[in-house]
Amino acid sequence: MIEAYVLLRIKPGQDRSVFGKVKKLKQVTEMDTVYGAYDLLAKVQVETMEDLDSFIFDTIRTIKGVERSTTLITIEPPAEGR
Repeated sequence: MIEAYVLLRIKPGQDRSVFGKVKKLKQVTEMDTVYGAYDLLAKVQVETMEDLDSFIFDTIRTIKGVERSTTLITIEPPAEGR
């Protein structure tokens, strides 16, 4: 299972619309509005890296109003002593 955070910059005036569309996607487990360089933060879970690629390129980036995205893939930290 791949887990990632997707940061989204949204075109002005389209925040609510994009929020609603992204929140309904089955891969999205959490969704928040944030202040700063990005406008929305989505936590997503997919099965494979190929699924993540498809989700970002074919789904997220095609939503009207999405201007930019950054994807942060989570990892397990190395065990202590390594």
